[in-house]
Amino acid sequence: MIRQFTPSDLNPMREIYNHYAENTLLTFDEAALTATEFSDKLNPVLSKFPCVVYEKEGKVLGFAYATEWKENPAYRFTVSSSIYLHPEALDKGTGTALYRKLIEELREMKIHSIVAGILMPNEKSTRMHERLGFSKVAHLSQIGYKFNKWIDVSYWQMTL
Repeated sequence: MIRQFTPSDLNPMREIYNHYAENTLLTFDEAALTATEFSDKLNPVLSKFPCVVYEKEGKVLGFAYATEWKENPAYRFTVSSSIYLHPEALDKGTGTALYRKLIEELREMKIHSIVAGILMPNEKSTRMHERLGFSKVAHLSQIGYKFNKWIDVSYWQMTL
């Protein structure tokens, strides 16, 4: 079931996010976030933009949300998107379903453009974004450093 975020989702969302922070190159956070840190990171976003959660049998298995792309007023119709899935939900269409719901809600808000940053290489995320209609618009080489490794980031954009 895909539904709107509720405050009770913060802890399972944090657990999913922390898996990526501690074990992968897919986020630039390098350590697990505390409940307060995660809440402080998301609460300003959640009051302004949609966040959707995938729940199965009472367990949160993924979430997708949008944030402000840039602070300048001219960017008010552009957002950045993020998605995180529990390892149990990978390769089952969960990410695509979550993203479609997020895109639908952003359309309703009259958002014009979505930008997604993908830490590279990430073939699964690249394929999903392409399937949904995103196009690669930029590639930044060795822009981040985590786990003693330089990381590239590609930016993908969808115009609604």
